Amino acid sequence: MDNRTAPRGESVWLRLVFMILFAIAFNIAEFILFVVACVQFLSKAITGRVLSAGTTFGQSLATYVYEIVRFQTFRTEDMPWPFAPWPTGAPDDARTRTVNTGAAAADVTD
Repeated sequence: MDNRTAPRGESVWLRLVFMILFAIAFNIAEFILFVVACVQFLSKAITGRVLSAGTTFGQSLATYVYEIVRFQTFRTEDMPWPFAPWPTGAPDDARTRTVNTGAAAADVTD
């Protein structure tokens, strides 16, 4: 038996409970992401700049949603926050694929 494979039975049902809880967390995060996007849009429309705190929080929230999706689809056994630290920045595997285009952060304000 592969040690990385969870035994059948109780652990599968416990994972189901966590999957349901993370599905709820996903929906809450989706709503919060919508609010952040609206605030960023209004800030850009009114002042011509976006809030740096909004971009930072938006990225970490997007990474959190990504971590939930990975857990929900059995891509990983690692459970997202609150069982792990809150994510900061882009997901680790996305950082290796992302190429910095040198875009200026002139449109970002505090």
